[in-house]
Amino acid sequence: MNDQSTNNTSARPSSVKKTGIRILRWVAGILLALVVIIVCCELAGWPFLRQPLQDFTSKTLKRDVVIERPFHLQLLGGPRLQVGHLRISAPEEFKVPYLVDAQGLDLKLRYRDLLELKEGQPYRIKTIRAEQLDAYMKRDNKKHATWDFELDDSGPSRPFPFIEELSVNKGQASIDDAVSKASLTTTFYTEEGAHLKTPESSLKVKGEFGKRPLQGELVTQGFLPVATQGKDSAPINSKGWLKYGAVNLKFDGAVYDLFGTQRIKGKLSVDGPSLADVGDLLDLAFPRTPPFKIAAAVEKNTDQWKVNVSDAKIGQSRLAGQFVYDYGDLKPKLTGDVKGPLLVLADLAPAFGAPAPTATGAPNKKPGKVFPDESLDFATYDRMNADIKIHFDAVDLGSIFKERISPLDFQLTLQDRKLTVAKLHAGTEQGSLSGALLIDAPEATSEAESVSLPAPKWDIQLALKNIQLEKWLKVKPEDQPAKDKAAKEAAKDAPAYISGQLNARAKLTGQGRSTAALLKTLDGQLALMVRDGEISHLVVEAAGLDIAQSVGLLLRGDHSIPMQCAAMGWHAKQGVLTPEAALIDTPVTTVYIHGNMDLGEEQFNLKLQANPKNFSPFTVRSPILVTGPFVAPAVSVSPGPIAARVAGGVLLALVTPFAAILPFLDPGSGDQPANEGCQQTLQKLKSSGKR
Repeated sequence: MNDQSTNNTSARPSSVKKTGIRILRWVAGILLALVVIIVCCELAGWPFLRQPLQDFTSKTLKRDVVIERPFHLQLLGGPRLQVGHLRISAPEEFKVPYLVDAQGLDLKLRYRDLLELKEGQPYRIKTIRAEQLDAYMKRDNKKHATWDFELDDSGPSRPFPFIEELSVNKGQASIDDAVSKASLTTTFYTEEGAHLKTPESSLKVKGEFGKRPLQGELVTQGFLPVATQGKDSAPINSKGWLKYGAVNLKFDGAVYDLFGTQRIKGKLSVDGPSLADVGDLLDLAFPRTPPFKIAAAVEKNTDQWKVNVSDAKIGQSRLAGQFVYDYGDLKPKLTGDVKGPLLVLADLAPAFGAPAPTATGAPNKKPGKVFPDESLDFATYDRMNADIKIHFDAVDLGSIFKERISPLDFQLTLQDRKLTVAKLHAGTEQGSLSGALLIDAPEATSEAESVSLPAPKWDIQLALKNIQLEKWLKVKPEDQPAKDKAAKEAAKDAPAYISGQLNARAKLTGQGRSTAALLKTLDGQLALMVRDGEISHLVVEAAGLDIAQSVGLLLRGDHSIPMQCAAMGWHAKQGVLTPEAALIDTPVTTVYIHGNMDLGEEQFNLKLQANPKNFSPFTVRSPILVTGPFVAPAVSVSPGPIAARVAGGVLLALVTPFAAILPFLDPGSGDQPANEGCQQTLQKLKSSGKR
């Protein structure tokens, strides 16, 4: 019995040992089989994972994702995915083929980077390569876009992935944006990474932006540094050019942390037919101007642009300025200072709807009209607010003015669609010009309302004080063209047709979307007075059609006679100017002005009645009638070239190119200087019933 027990005990270890060996063999076999399977799968590229990966990506992005063969996934040594074709769909309502379509895609990662990844850090990708990459970027007017994904945002947000190597042999993206009204095609190429000494990326764009064609090119040291650099990273040198319609922009500078603080610094040059085109491109409220050329240094930080314009030529005007464009608030605001040596008044004509001056400097006017009827850009007033101080050393008023205004200062503000020109002050020869302007453009709350929106309201004030006429205006015979040398010498000794200190005031209101429409609605008062004035005796006699006196003066020489009163008071009602009191009174003759001027129809209907105070047998008592359009008034009774100058001299202060911008200037405060002689004359006329 003991022997049997001993045999049973010795048999148990042998059985356990055999079982353990069998288990080890099975485990080893399974492991070997797994290794073989993994090796086979690795060699095959895990083709059976293509469909699960496609389904997982589609579920995560909530978009149809197609991963087509050849498919090769590598897990040993670091994850690597090679796909023959990858397509991510766009939402059906956009009716585009896809969002992204990549061919020949190669993606490499490292396990170390994945294991060491912490919350809030960017994913690190070793390599992304694509033979071809196409995209359709489309956005509707409700700001829904093909690139919007309904992702689960419960996880931590991460910065843009850090990509060590990027290569796209052929890239293309179609951009259709209803918000910015852009329809563009971009092509790009990049080959970059730490393994390259001189990485380079190129992006070209072509299409339409707004209503104008756009094309351009940007060349950088690579897209990767631009996308992955931090706030302390070195700048990325970049060069580019852009052509928008007829506007040309060139940039040479650097980009810092584009997806972070988004800083840019460099030199910019811009030229084109009008600053308004640049405003359309950048969504800013810039005025219409003649052709311009600007050189500036630009710097951008997180919420501001700083622009230092070192030299700008707009038409014939020259200026410089410093500006800050702050877009951090709900509505962006432009502030700055503009200073320049010269402003040519004709260069302001496009801002009020007139065509830009020609190469010779003369404005291109619409045939038969003086005032432009082109609608102004009031819609741009909603783009921003502004507060800009402006100073010019001198202002060239045009060919009929002898002297320039020097200096000119005013402040331009735009706040909630209200444009104000305030603190206007301009110096002239022993005189000044001051005023203000307010344009209140109502805002449309809907597209339907914009059709029936009331016209902008204008409030205009202007004051001229102690303007020395003979020094400011060309009112002397020597200022006029002479046929020969003798006539030119004789003109030097002749007195001015009219001289003295001009004082004037205008207070006007109106409504209109153009200068011509505004003038049709003008209401208010205009007043002009000349103190310490003199007028050519020859002019006075010619105005009275005193042939005998005129011939005698031509033989023995002209001389000036004092003006006891030179005053004109005009009442404006719906664009029609009617003189309440308009006369020139001298010791020998009183010239009355009756009738009206219709600014809306641009028609004269004036009668100049001269009443000589002395006896002459050859005086013709018929009045002078000035009628017809502003561009070509007709004088019904004319004693020759002198009478034409007379009519021009009397109306000089009323019909000049300067009058085209008169509604945009504003009178300052202060009492007008007294003119005792004129007050006595007007009182005498009032008591006698003569107007």
